[in-house]
Amino acid sequence: MSQQPRSAEDSTFEFEAAENSSSKRPKVSPEELLHLSRLITIGELSACFAHEVTNPLMLIKGHIRFLGETLPAGDPLRANFEVIERASQRIEELAKCMLDFSRRRSPQTQPCELAELISDALRFVQPYLRTQFIDVQVHLDTRLRLINLDRWQMIHALVNLLQNAADSMMDVDQRVLSITGRIAEGAMRIAISDTGIGIAPTDLRRIFEPFFTTKGERGTGLGLFITRQVVEAHRGSITAETSNRGTIFVISLPL
Repeated sequence: MSQQPRSAEDSTFEFEAAENSSSKRPKVSPEELLHLSRLITIGELSACFAHEVTNPLMLIKGHIRFLGETLPAGDPLRANFEVIERASQRIEELAKCMLDFSRRRSPQTQPCELAELISDALRFVQPYLRTQFIDVQVHLDTRLRLINLDRWQMIHALVNLLQNAADSMMDVDQRVLSITGRIAEGAMRIAISDTGIGIAPTDLRRIFEPFFTTKGERGTGLGLFITRQVVEAHRGSITAETSNRGTIFVISLPL
């Protein structure tokens, strides 16, 4: 009896080995397990920080508004208060994003617009992209339609790819991150490309393996593994092509 493909509703993310002929689980060293434990702890602390920062932030915003209301309309200090209020609003938005991202959710599909998914994913990594002076270009086909996805899982997958693209361009002068979306052969294709240094051929075969990383201490080795798990849970596929002029990841999702 042939097995039906798993849907996003009944899929779970299990840390299994990447595709290989032996189908054996990869050996995980004590150091890797310890590193994973630290990552989980950091994630929990980040969510706590995002929650706790909200209260003092509300006090700051409240006092800024109060002081602003006491100033005459033409007072030059008003401009300073407006800058502080905008910065406070930005911190509040980032804290909300962190909380939304950290919440545990059961897989649940809903009709999604690709433009909104990309916009939400970019919002998470925008501060990092800005500090790295990365030019972001988004090109979406006007014929795109709604697609049933687990919104937060797919945002997570896109964030991982965007972060990797940014990291790959740290040592180059021209830093362009391109995101395209189109319909091809009955599927929605999402391509994320960079102008980075590329991936070595020997590493390309292993990039989707858990705990494999080329970033040294900066990498977790889980981003691309989880991304592939998300894509395959949606009955899709992900491929990578690379050269010394950059790398392109292509997600293909059935409509």
